[in-house]
Amino acid sequence: MSQIDLIVTDLDSTLFYDREHVTDRDRAALMKCKARGIPCAIATGRELEAVTPALDRLELWDLFTHVIHSGGGGIYDIAADRNEFAKMLSTETLCEVFDRYVSLGLSFVLPMDSKLYTSHRTPRLETESRVLACELIEAPDLKTIIYKPMSKIVMNGAPEEVERALPILLADNDPRYQWHRSHDNYVDCYARGINKGSALQTLCTDLGIDPAHVLAIGDNENDIQLLDTAGKSACPGDATDSAKAHSDYICCAAHEGAFADMCEHFIPNF
Repeated sequence: MSQIDLIVTDLDSTLFYDREHVTDRDRAALMKCKARGIPCAIATGRELEAVTPALDRLELWDLFTHVIHSGGGGIYDIAADRNEFAKMLSTETLCEVFDRYVSLGLSFVLPMDSKLYTSHRTPRLETESRVLACELIEAPDLKTIIYKPMSKIVMNGAPEEVERALPILLADNDPRYQWHRSHDNYVDCYARGINKGSALQTLCTDLGIDPAHVLAIGDNENDIQLLDTAGKSACPGDATDSAKAHSDYICCAAHEGAFADMCEHFIPNF
């Protein structure tokens, strides 16, 4: 790739290979990108409040310029400390989505005010609460605590439970929202038209960057638009088949340093 003006990486199961840690190889690659003047940004399904503790703990803030968060629902400019949101799900829509799909038996999760509200507390969500450094609060009828528009609402369950629910959710053509699988245990609901790719396009416009000069890496279904928008794309070797199908290069596994592998492949003399 002759010119790279921006590198964008997913977090969970990509840069955060186990959702909590970064390999030494990837950290070194991020530092090398900064030294060479190549800005790096994050594109994650996490809300900004769930990104902040991880970047604090891992001391990564200085290595990034922007955070595309909430699956593309918002863009945070780190230097300016400015957070801008795109379309949100209204309180009415959030309540309707809950009523429509609570019978599927998965746990609804609403990230709000730096907390995780769930319709059904499970050991899996307790682990998630620890990983994201967010308090977990059970509210069987989530409608009782929804008081403002939010960027997303999600459903969590065992992989086989998510698989059973996914065809039903993806068949929903409601013009107000859409579903994306973001992890084996998660399927996320965003305002229709919101995705990491559309957010990258917005960021490129704001920065005066041609998306053709962007390098991106991600591992799951919610990264496909990101991979398609970037000029060149990659995924870890343990990514989903769909992510692989939309990638120009398949890297080593995430725990082996997929971000660094991508940089070494696309950036001359890296």
